[in-house]
Amino acid sequence: MKKMTRMESSKEVRRVLNRNGVDLSYCQYSVSGMDIRLTGWLCKTDGTDFIAGQVEGMIHDLKKSLHGFYICGEFDNWSFTSEYISFIGDREGNQKSGGNVEEQTWEIDMDNYDFEAS
Repeated sequence: MKKMTRMESSKEVRRVLNRNGVDLSYCQYSVSGMDIRLTGWLCKTDGTDFIAGQVEGMIHDLKKSLHGFYICGEFDNWSFTSEYISFIGDREGNQKSGGNVEEQTWEIDMDNYDFEAS
C-alpha cells in the first residue's frame, strides 16, 4: 500500500467527516505522521448532536479509509480513540463535571470490522 502524504491524509479525513455529516465549522482536524487529531465540538451539519453509534460508525469509516492511522478525538462533548468512545456533555451544559449527565464510555469492538483496503 502506497504511503499517503499529509495533504492526501488530511483530504481523506475531511471526506470522511463530510460523509458522516460533521459540521466542520465546529470541528478542527489535523494529521501528523500516522495520527489523526480531532478537536472542537462534534455536531451534525443540521445542528443536532451525534449519538454513540454514529460516532462509532465515523471512527470505523476513518479506520477503513486511513488504514493504520491512530485516531484521537478530544471534543468538548465527546472523547474517543480507536478503542473507546466517551460522551462528556451536551450544549445545555450537562457535563460530567457538574451537570445532570454522567460520562458514559463505550468500548469499540474492532473484531466486527474488516479494515483491509477495499
